[in-house]
Amino acid sequence: MTEIPVLIVGAGPVGLVLAQELRHHGIASTIVERNLDTTRWPKMDITNCRSMELLRRLRLDEALRDVGVPGHFSFDVLFSTGLAGHEIARWPLASVDEMRERIRACTDGTLPSQPYQRCSQEIFEAWMKALCERDPLIDVQSGTRLESLTQDEDGVTATLSDSGDGRGTRTLRARYVVGCDGATSAVRKALGIELDGGPVPRIARLVHFKSRDLAALHAQGQFWHIFFSRPSTLISQDEVDTWTLQNYFPPEFDPSGIDPYELIERGVGRPVKVDRILVTSVWRGNILVARRYREGRVFLAGDSAHQNIPTGGYGMNTGVGDAVDIGWKLAARINGWGGPALLDSYEAERRPVAARNVKRSGEHAEVHTRWRALMDPQLIDEAGERGQAHRAMIAQQIRRDDGENQDLGIELGYRYNESAVIAHEGGAEPAWNTRQYIPSTWPGARPPSLFLADGVNLFDHLGSGFTLLELGGAANAKASSTSAADSIASAAQQCGLPLTRLTVSEPGVRELYERDLVLLRPDHHVAWRGNTAPGNVPSLINLVRGAR
Repeated sequence: MTEIPVLIVGAGPVGLVLAQELRHHGIASTIVERNLDTTRWPKMDITNCRSMELLRRLRLDEALRDVGVPGHFSFDVLFSTGLAGHEIARWPLASVDEMRERIRACTDGTLPSQPYQRCSQEIFEAWMKALCERDPLIDVQSGTRLESLTQDEDGVTATLSDSGDGRGTRTLRARYVVGCDGATSAVRKALGIELDGGPVPRIARLVHFKSRDLAALHAQGQFWHIFFSRPSTLISQDEVDTWTLQNYFPPEFDPSGIDPYELIERGVGRPVKVDRILVTSVWRGNILVARRYREGRVFLAGDSAHQNIPTGGYGMNTGVGDAVDIGWKLAARINGWGGPALLDSYEAERRPVAARNVKRSGEHAEVHTRWRALMDPQLIDEAGERGQAHRAMIAQQIRRDDGENQDLGIELGYRYNESAVIAHEGGAEPAWNTRQYIPSTWPGARPPSLFLADGVNLFDHLGSGFTLLELGGAANAKASSTSAADSIASAAQQCGLPLTRLTVSEPGVRELYERDLVLLRPDHHVAWRGNTAPGNVPSLINLVRGAR
């Protein structure tokens, strides 16, 4: 029987990122995927700022930008009565190039270190799978279905079928298994883990198509998304010829029989020259979170653990955070320096993030329900003053609720307040809101990003394991913090915890980072901070590595 460190079930974006995270820490993995080919459906179409930061740790960010939408295109979101009608409002969103300039000019830590990136899952998945297939530490087995799981104290035995019909089965033995196999997860079902939540009250008919008819499609200018009053949504996938139209219907209606060409014309509000239809589907969104993320040596990540609707783009991006979190922790355990509490902390850290993101995606969807409910069908497309006034009233409402894809507090500001492997502090937690990222090194938080005098972002100087930032100011404080850093480094070395020491003495960094010493984890979240060494340094190291 073959024995491996980690079995990943599902070769979607989350499973592929997990394999890369494990590789980053020197751990081999096997991915089994029931489908022979990567997805033909576009699904997600933005990798948000936090995911780009996490992918940069793996040196994958620039390669993703190479296959994604070029950086000079805007992310503008339009609201329209139809492409032969009137633009109602616009959410202006900066291009990658513009966002990069803003980030470089930012000195207060309120912005991410990386811009977001537009890239359809259809492209993302194919790119990442090819990358994994070329890696000697990653074994990708396509056309392989998980049939069953059994586990004991030492590992998990997976029964696999290459034919998908239950015949010709084989077994594989792994120390750990992670189910990244989507909404219908066979891993979750095998564990008997239930979901909380339910479906949203509408049915969607997706039409993914090719067209170079920019005269029609750009009648109101270049865009990323257009939300129509019908209701329907048009998404520009590559700024060349690939588009996705989502048409929405009452939940009791079956739209599967409607001709896709008719749906396109009806959805956008004018005739469009369509070169070909790529795929169509009928789907219903769910807002769900698994009650548990773990059963023994088996874990859930991505859509197997939580399901979002598209508004806000939190689905895959939440999954990327899952993959990084469980990935470095499994690597720590396998490499021998991580304790058992490290794996226990996965659910405590990631489930609250998923619950909040799922809730927020629903709140973003309500924005669209509200503005469409305000419409008077007799006035919304009228050309005269009454129509203009009516559209202006709706536009005001739309601009007031523009957090979708702009809520940096949601994307960057989450904190692992319930984690047992974070050295928490007493006192009041710093302020937090959905819209802005408020810089803080509060334990459990993602720390602020800033560029140093060498022109390199501080995040790019961090190690692949833990990093101890030494930021002491005055001479006496600096001497004290150096002594404390020495004791922390010694305790880390004694138990094999990988630690990089980084001294940063540039003006402003100490003020932004709030303490003389800040201990960062492999995922860049703050594990501990202080001006002097804690009373029991070995106890601190044992806490952050999950050995207590």
